[in-house]
Amino acid sequence: MLKENAVLITGGGQRIGAYLVRQFLLQGQYPVIFTYRTPRAEVDELIALGAIAIQCDFTQQTELPGLVEQIKQTVSSLRAVIHNASLWLNDEQAPALSAQYQSLFQIHVEAPIYLNQQLKPLLNASDCENKDIISLSDNSVNRVTDNHVAYLSSKAAMQTASQVFAKKFAPDIKVNDIAPALIEFNIGDSSEYKEKRLTQAAIPIEPGAKVVWQAVNYIMNSSYTTGISLPLNGGRHLT
Repeated sequence: MLKENAVLITGGGQRIGAYLVRQFLLQGQYPVIFTYRTPRAEVDELIALGAIAIQCDFTQQTELPGLVEQIKQTVSSLRAVIHNASLWLNDEQAPALSAQYQSLFQIHVEAPIYLNQQLKPLLNASDCENKDIISLSDNSVNRVTDNHVAYLSSKAAMQTASQVFAKKFAPDIKVNDIAPALIEFNIGDSSEYKEKRLTQAAIPIEPGAKVVWQAVNYIMNSSYTTGISLPLNGGRHLT
């Protein structure tokens, strides 16, 4: 039997994506589908909890039609699509004209645009009052650094695409963006680096993925919010 009013989360096999998958499962209101690129123990754990996992590499364009077909074979309608899949590379790792450079735009721009277009009928089929598309970009788009040209450019394009689709899909589907700054430190980050990053915000804490979950809930439960990029930065713009 096809699932109704499901939530699709891309890049849901680890970190923030996996946290969102777990929270939706705990909430129990919607079936959850997530995509992942690399098999890992956390993917198996989420499947055991009841999520539906689909492996897909967004840097391989030929895999996207197959992903859409698997989704259509699994659900009759979608409550929300959350574009969480992401790749973080600096200029040295992703020089111009390289495959890595192109991967940033494939993951952050091309795949979300394609999925928005292809999954619109499933969103329209939902009987929920609100239908949502939410992308996760980056707060640094508005406070640029000088060594992430491709990464920040692709995240800026993601924000622009979100606004375009908000206008295109209104009033039936709300389309919004969340722009996080520091959410979680990586394993191996030095104490000096952590102290530097914390002092960049008016609220100097490592908030954790729960604040992204709170932002997602706000957007999904607001019937009058579309076309925005919601800063999630602890007052970073004030410092």
